[in-house]
Amino acid sequence: MSDITKIPPHVLDAAADWLVILHSGEMTALQQQQFEQWKTEKQEHQLALQQMEKFSHGLSNLAGNFPSEALVQSNQKFNLAAKRNMLLSLSGLMIVGLSAYFIPWEKWQSDYHTKVGEIRKVSLKDGSQLIMASDCYVDVNFTQEKRQIKLIDGEIYVETAKDAQHRPFIVETKNGSVEALGTQFTVRQENSEQTKVKVYKHAVAIEPENSPKRQILKQGQRAFFDEKYISRSLPLDNDQPYWTQQLLVVDQWPLQKVLDELFRYKKGTYHLDAELKNIKISGVFSLKNPEQSLETLAYSHQLEMNYYSQYLLNIKKR
Repeated sequence: MSDITKIPPHVLDAAADWLVILHSGEMTALQQQQFEQWKTEKQEHQLALQQMEKFSHGLSNLAGNFPSEALVQSNQKFNLAAKRNMLLSLSGLMIVGLSAYFIPWEKWQSDYHTKVGEIRKVSLKDGSQLIMASDCYVDVNFTQEKRQIKLIDGEIYVETAKDAQHRPFIVETKNGSVEALGTQFTVRQENSEQTKVKVYKHAVAIEPENSPKRQILKQGQRAFFDEKYISRSLPLDNDQPYWTQQLLVVDQWPLQKVLDELFRYKKGTYHLDAELKNIKISGVFSLKNPEQSLETLAYSHQLEMNYYSQYLLNIKKR
């Protein structure tokens, strides 16, 4: 798999926005500082910038590819969205958007998927139920020997049904497998690095891909694992998966964690001043309308939110 397919589409969109602002000649000192902070926050941010530069053949050559009168020589400020579309056009992507172009083949082939912001319920032929969170991709493979769900990306809630053939019900991820032991649970695949599991009823058995270890996770517990290791179990942070009801319920969560969850249901990315990252947040927020939830956060915690583009939000203290 190429590096570009490992980058979430909303991060690629944000990288395109930043490159347009960077090469527009209109970037302020504050924006420059915020860009540098965004770039160093995560490795995937730097990778996205590198890939966008590669695909665009360098925005520094933008003026040479378009008539000068189409660029900055207008009396009006050059529209950043138009520049962004030029970037996408130059890279051969046209204006159909990065999200569709960069979806890996495995996702294109998935049996079920959800869009960003969508939550979907799927009834399986054995009577089991899946609820898929935002931007989720799964394959379903039921044979005479087993019932297998392959979680390609995202998060699912599983409520298993009794099987007349007594076939095991297994969720496969990039890190290993989770076998249901008559149960209700969630599985979350995060950037191929780890899988998070929460058990709401009965138990599951976790087995990393490259380890003989098999660990039972019981009702009311959560843990994560990668290809070799399983974390110690911890108590659940909520008594039910509220996201299945399009709600985010938090109790003393750091602001950055709350924002990360809201942006799973919203296209784009954000920059948050470092001093605000660990502000403790409690409350109930809508995942159906993350924009409204952001406004609620801004009002209740004296935050100023400025959109540099449709995909790029800057958050600072008011």
